[in-house]
Amino acid sequence: MRKWLISYVLYSPGLEHLDLVNTLTSADATRIMASHWVLESEKSAIELRDDFAALLSSNDQLLVAELGQEVVWGTKQ
Repeated sequence: MRKWLISYVLYSPGLEHLDLVNTLTSADATRIMASHWVLESEKSAIELRDDFAALLSSNDQLLVAELGQEVVWGTKQ
């Protein structure tokens, strides 16, 4: 499986974008920061972009980037 960073900036005030969060959660993505997720998938960047962009407003932004072999994240704790 390939590892992907899914990151977004939501510019639509008042919208919670629950469809996006629910879709990421259902795909077993891991939320590593407020708007950054790591997802394991065999899909291409274009497929993932199209899937997630369909859940955003027209002025929101989305990044889909493949991660390398060694990826770590964490907090100070």
